[in-house]
Amino acid sequence: MGCQQSASRHTIAVIPRDTAEEVWSSEHGGAAAAAQRHGLSVYWNGPNREDDAEQQIALAERAVHARDYGILLSPNHPFELTTIVQRALDRSIPLVLLGSRLSIKPSPHLSYVLSDAKSGGAQAAARISTMLHGRGEVVVIGVDPMSPGSVDRANAFERALERESPDIQVAERLIGSPSFGQAEQATETVLHTHPHLAAIVTLNINATRGAYAAIHAAGLDRRVKIVGWDQALDLLFLLRHGQIDSIVVQNTRAMGYIGVEQLVAEAEGRPVPPYVYVKPALVTRDNVDEDRIQQMLDMDWRELNWQPDVHESTTP
Repeated sequence: MGCQQSASRHTIAVIPRDTAEEVWSSEHGGAAAAAQRHGLSVYWNGPNREDDAEQQIALAERAVHARDYGILLSPNHPFELTTIVQRALDRSIPLVLLGSRLSIKPSPHLSYVLSDAKSGGAQAAARISTMLHGRGEVVVIGVDPMSPGSVDRANAFERALERESPDIQVAERLIGSPSFGQAEQATETVLHTHPHLAAIVTLNINATRGAYAAIHAAGLDRRVKIVGWDQALDLLFLLRHGQIDSIVVQNTRAMGYIGVEQLVAEAEGRPVPPYVYVKPALVTRDNVDEDRIQQMLDMDWRELNWQPDVHESTTP
């Protein structure tokens, strides 16, 4: 029992939204690199689908019970994780929430490392403006109030688009948590109701997959462009072949690294900023092989001699 407790006190529990997609595997790499610098280990585990809050809760409870060194959690639900987060704080276990806000404000032992939705929205809006030459219609798919960060992305994109190109109209804003099939069906409907539609913005991986399937089946690959959000191997393959125009990629590798650094600072009693925002990047066929993009996409959690570019993050 004593050996187990000693190991736990040198272990950081890293709990992603899911373990299936590249966006969260890259987080593992950044967290492992930072932990190694401080002589700590990482226990990286999460659900196999993004909507499984119960598995996230169970893994967080394990970390609290074991009194792990700290917890790095990427919540996949805006409400269900609050109780276990509060339980960790009550036991003075340092905790960083990565990627999404919960209703709990930063406090001693709790801080946030977030993807900069404002920057991502501005980049997506600029891309749409260029594609549509400042005029036309766009549809937003995947606005899900139950998916942390989704509404922030939609709002940031629409505000930036209004500033950048007021003559481009958001023809529809589809609300809900689309599965692949639901997103495909919604896109089919949109293509019929908006025959002159030139672009679709998708706010999550399944929305991007479903939108692409519908556009491809309709033979509209060249006319209706997709600007997606969040990286996955199959979507990057489509991007490389010009079938998806661009993807707003979260720099979860840097976020994982910074999150662990926050936990260490908290454990050592050093000041910790309540919020750190990490800039995403708009990835296209032209820039996907640039070194800075490949570092963001890297999923190798054994590559320990790595540090993020400090210019990629900001504090308010």
